[in-house]
Amino acid sequence: MKRIDRLPKPKNVTAAMQPLFEAISNAIHSVQNRFPETVGHDGKIHVTVNTNRNKDQVWATVEDNGLGLDEKNWDAFTETDTDNKISIGGKGVGRLLWLDCFQKISVVSTFKAKSGMERRSFDFVLKQDNQIQNEKVEPVGSTDSPSFFVRFDGLRDNGYLSNFPGRDSFVFQHLTSHFLPTFIGKRCPQISVYVGDETRHYPAEIDNIVHRKVADIRLKTDDYGLLLLTLMECDKVASADLKGHHFVHFIAHDRTVQSQSIDGKLGLKYFGDDGDRVFHAILTGEYLDKNVNQERTAFMFEDVVLDRIINDVCTTHIEEFLKAPLEKLGGEQREKIEQITESYPSVAFGDTEELQAKIPSGELKEDAIYGHLARERFRRDQRQAEKIKSVLSRLRGGEADAATFAAAITDAGKAIEDAEQRSLAEYIVRRKVVLDFIEILLEKVRDDTRDSSYQREDILHSFICPLRVNTIEDGSKKVESASSHDLWIIDERLTFAQYFSSDVEFSTLSQAIESDERPDVLIFDYVHGLRQTEEPSKVLLVEFKRPGRTNYADNENPQSQVERYVRKLQGGGLSDVKGRPIKLDDRTVFHCFIVADIVGKLDEWTYSWQHTADGRGRLYQPQSGFRGSIELIGWDALLGDARARNQAFFDRAGISGKSYFSPD
Repeated sequence: MKRIDRLPKPKNVTAAMQPLFEAISNAIHSVQNRFPETVGHDGKIHVTVNTNRNKDQVWATVEDNGLGLDEKNWDAFTETDTDNKISIGGKGVGRLLWLDCFQKISVVSTFKAKSGMERRSFDFVLKQDNQIQNEKVEPVGSTDSPSFFVRFDGLRDNGYLSNFPGRDSFVFQHLTSHFLPTFIGKRCPQISVYVGDETRHYPAEIDNIVHRKVADIRLKTDDYGLLLLTLMECDKVASADLKGHHFVHFIAHDRTVQSQSIDGKLGLKYFGDDGDRVFHAILTGEYLDKNVNQERTAFMFEDVVLDRIINDVCTTHIEEFLKAPLEKLGGEQREKIEQITESYPSVAFGDTEELQAKIPSGELKEDAIYGHLARERFRRDQRQAEKIKSVLSRLRGGEADAATFAAAITDAGKAIEDAEQRSLAEYIVRRKVVLDFIEILLEKVRDDTRDSSYQREDILHSFICPLRVNTIEDGSKKVESASSHDLWIIDERLTFAQYFSSDVEFSTLSQAIESDERPDVLIFDYVHGLRQTEEPSKVLLVEFKRPGRTNYADNENPQSQVERYVRKLQGGGLSDVKGRPIKLDDRTVFHCFIVADIVGKLDEWTYSWQHTADGRGRLYQPQSGFRGSIELIGWDALLGDARARNQAFFDRAGISGKSYFSPD
């Protein structure tokens, strides 16, 4: 009783059917023993299952013409643990699963005894003692043949009742999947299965679902010994009740222990001319036989071992077997790889064919493809770093001559150069995309007057200067700077500026002053990595105006606006977005930028300003009040200058030409 209580209880349909599968397996082994050479012709097994949605009248029978309960098998049956079938994985626990699953079990067996043919009948019951009840042994005619018959009635409510299938089709599906390796094997008896009004005969039934098969591929491995692999292209009904499409079935002693889905590795769903095929593989071997638990429901090693066996041992053969559908799918994968490496050149460590070799066949998820490529790039960089360390170590130890060292450094330098070029190319691609996007957005903002959202300045500058404004518990707002920005468009000196805020009311930058004015971007003390100290600091103000705007209120004179901002900053008592005091004095230098179309009132207000060297921008340098300058930059000039500064890089990277956002 205690031994049965300790047995694992089923949590799914397959486990709930395991006791019935055990009875069928026993029948298969019995007829194989009786007809070792002719079992395919002479071995007979009949399985009948009755079930329904309520599962209140579940019963099953298994009958075979094997050896029956002869003296040896009877002794094994009446022992809790036996080595009678140890060579085929039997450890005497199958019949314990019967007791754990079914409420009533009746057995009738005809066998050859010393005195002639006999028949034994009994009830097998779940009790602490005397589990064999109502036993009756009687002689039968000499013409009777050995046989075994068992009937199971009623399911126990310990996981079996809830998980046992209530549909006839599910019984067939699970039975077919579980005994698939036996059905396609060379020693399968004739098995007839009756469920409800339907009858199926195995192994003939398998011919209807297995359309192509390569059997018994011998795989010699160092870690797992000799494994035998069978590959099959099946009708999709073979996976109808499984969670997935394509599987590798791990078999121990002719029994399916675990079915591992490989959908993610293949990237295939259904394949074939009619889109109705799935892939199944059968894997057997002594390593699996020796590492299965007593109930033959799980292996005694971690699941990761199954993945290793699939990846390291089976994948090459599977890919060859599925070459046609995978080649079709591979074309889609190559396109995705090319798209990814175009946007992220840093992971383009080889041509497309080389890159594809590092990615599981059929993998089409872009983030997964990038992950595989990035991981391989990391590994290559690590290997290169180790080579360099080795060279330096030998040099320090006097083990390398000048020629050897020079050659090694040349190779290492080239590898580093290639890696840096890929990273730089990725950065250049980003710049090209940003400029192309802004060019199209400028046109949209200027031309589209129907959508009021395009009238806001933040359409453009929020793209250049992304930020987050979070409301905290007391209702106040906290500005958090983004991790990156594109202020290089205005001036390369702003490339590494940090801790900026964009499009927030001026009061959110400081609790010490009330104001409804705001600079669109406030950058202080972090220009080219220069931290704020007691020495004079640098403050940068950037204001964006909507492209095409011509009308401004009288109080929007950019010179007056900037001067008001500066005076508030000079007034003291302000903190930056990190909560630190802004320390300014009369030596603080303010670099101020205004980005706008220089038309209308803006043109009138700045007419007397100094013109920039190219004549397109304007510059104002105050004689008093604050140190610094105000530079007015036109949107077109901003975009043109940024392109000109980066054009050589675009040409070198081969990405000059039409916009990334232009239709193909």
